Amino acid sequence: MGRSKVLTYNIAGLPDGFSTAHPSANMMLIGKRLAAYDLVLIQEDFAYGAGLRAGITLHYQSPPFERGERWNFGDGLSQFAALPFTSLVREPWRACHGIVDSYLDCLTPKGFSFSRQELADGVRADVYNVHLDAGGGVADAAAREAQVLQLIAAIAERSRDHAVLLAGDTNIRFAQRELLDRLEQETGLIDVCSAVHCADPQRIDRVFIRSSATLKWHPRKWSIDPHFIDARGAPLSDHLAVSVELDWSTASPA
Repeated sequence: MGRSKVLTYNIAGLPDGFSTAHPSANMMLIGKRLAAYDLVLIQEDFAYGAGLRAGITLHYQSPPFERGERWNFGDGLSQFAALPFTSLVREPWRACHGIVDSYLDCLTPKGFSFSRQELADGVRADVYNVHLDAGGGVADAAAREAQVLQLIAAIAERSRDHAVLLAGDTNIRFAQRELLDRLEQETGLIDVCSAVHCADPQRIDRVFIRSSATLKWHPRKWSIDPHFIDARGAPLSDHLAVSVELDWSTASPA
């Protein structure tokens, strides 16, 4: 039996002025506030990866994106944890919408990452960190549907019979609720917010879990972490940080 405290957070890490005023100043502040968690899944870790990591004390960290000669900022997906995890396998979306409009989703290779995260000695779960297309247009919705189908196929291939934790910025609002239903029904995932009857079920930043024959998740709590603010009380990102607490237990396979 154990307990894991998990955070998913879109940190708005584009260069200053794109989405929030001063992400360059906020990254170290965000990093310092991650110490309370066992597992952190970050989206939009684009332009200030070194600054973010300068504040992080969690021992296990995915490396910052090295832009080099590339024109984009990578997928923005990062993972930090108190215990080891395998190197991230990154898969870009095969469909996207928006180059000069619709939130510019095609300007950087968004997608999902996959790893196996240690929860305790000999106990692992498959972890997916996701960031789907934004935007409210018909083409945006079609891109998200294609991305969910790609994700369903990946989980079927990579995580058959494995316990799963999937989290991130889904960009799926209740107008596309049937898409969330399909994700859950075809993968066996359960939205932690729904499982604990949280106060904000329409939030697009979500955490999902799926138990296996050998590892059972027991959701305890869902909340917005109020500590991700600056000295003036302003949010450090244009998203809020979603925190969940999960108990887990193990059993021998039948």
